[in-house]
Formats: sequence, C-alpha cells, structure tokens
Amino acid sequence: MAGMIRMIEINKIEPNGRCVYDADGIDAMVVDIRINGQLEPIHIWFAGRLFRILDGEKRWRACKKLGMVTTKAVVEDIV
Repeated sequence: MAGMIRMIEINKIEPNGRCVYDADGIDAMVVDIRINGQLEPIHIWFAGRLFRILDGEKRWRACKKLGMVTTKAVVEDIV
C-alpha cells in the first residue's frame, strides 16, 4: 500500500502545523491546480484517527480551497 498514489478524502487529512503559508502562495497554487489539475500527490501518514501531511501541505490547502472532495496522496509507512 505504501508508495502507491491513492485518492484520499480531504477531510480525513490534517496539516502538520510546521509551516506557515501566505495567502498569495496558496492562491497561486489554486490557479495552477484549476488549470492543470493536481499534478503531484501529497505525502501523508496515518496518525491513528486521521492522516497527517508529511509533504505537500500547500497543495492540500489549495485543493481544499477549490472545494475538492479528494486529493492525490501517497500514504507513507512511518515506523
């Protein structure tokens, strides 16, 4: 299961809280995803109740802002 790109419900993913993004950066990503689609998956791991983002939080925020229900994600095994 690890390493495969899957579609994960956005509401089952929580941010990692390590980064702060400006609104302009997220808005630029929104425009890019609206035009080109989500080209790169985010990377997440299962943190018990929800998935937590390892990489791609700005993409996740942009997808969420676009009202998308799911996002492309790679679920990583964290040991």
